[in-house]
Amino acid sequence: MTANQFFVSRLAEGVSRIVLEGEEHRHLAKAARVRPGETVWLFDGSGRRFLARVETVGEERTSLAVLKAEEPETPRTRVMLAICLVEAKKFDAILEKASELGCSNVLPVESACSLKAPGERAEKKLERWKRIAREAAKQCKSRFVTEIHPSRPLRDLLREPPAERRIFLSEHGGRPLRDVVADAGPSPGSPPDAVVLLVGPTGGWTEGEERDIRRAGFEAASLGRRILKSETAALAGIFLIVHHWSD
Repeated sequence: MTANQFFVSRLAEGVSRIVLEGEEHRHLAKAARVRPGETVWLFDGSGRRFLARVETVGEERTSLAVLKAEEPETPRTRVMLAICLVEAKKFDAILEKASELGCSNVLPVESACSLKAPGERAEKKLERWKRIAREAAKQCKSRFVTEIHPSRPLRDLLREPPAERRIFLSEHGGRPLRDVVADAGPSPGSPPDAVVLLVGPTGGWTEGEERDIRRAGFEAASLGRRILKSETAALAGIFLIVHHWSD
């Protein structure tokens, strides 16, 4: 399989030629050093993917001929990670790895013990988070780009329409997550259509927050006796869910 994949904002059905410009052109020409005649994958993050042959690589753009199109695929379960804000470098790593593991959405959350939203820099930071997700999708040859949402207070997240399964990681009891994911869903052999995994901040949930989370319909789950850092807990939890319900 070709080693390179590049992002296109939209892949229209039936198109025979595609032009890459801007960041993706520079990645292809300068970083990956793809040459005319080589083949690459193009994807738009929605599940559609094209195999294309590079025809010309210029200073400002790359022209490609579409060789074949692969039909869109959808995951069995949409896995959404709601994660409280932690320091920037750690949060960036969570976004990258959650994208590689196959999360459909990441929802940054503000809680009592989390870091706060970046204020006037929020729009710039959101664009950087989205770029991290795109690069992760390219690296792991995913057909989908994880959707990164603006940060929101915990109380707003709890009022949002529920997914089929809502799980939160708790230090104060709950079923082992491995047992939770062993439940196939509404019927034997059928995983849920969507699941949200809510992971707390470095300082944990307050007593009031945990009470509100439970009242909002989240089931408590545990990753064992060890107290894990937020970034470790998030990725361990996502891996279990994706492995059992989505892949």
